[in-house]
Amino acid sequence: MAATDDLATAITQIAAQIKDITADPKPTYSVNGQSVSWESYLSMLTEQLIKLQTAQQSLAGPYQRVSRMRP
Repeated sequence: MAATDDLATAITQIAAQIKDITADPKPTYSVNGQSVSWESYLSMLTEQLIKLQTAQQSLAGPYQRVSRMRP
């Protein structure tokens, strides 16, 4: 189950980065023509986190859908 362990590690690391960014937010700025957008970085991390969590759920195992018929 190395893939699920790797996904769990990646999720933990990205969640820690998101926590750090939101705990001490920084403004968007430019240095020598290079623009640094913390908002874009946070958005990218959030998207990655969602994708990793979806992949983790897919690898979690078989699914069983249960439904009830209405009388």
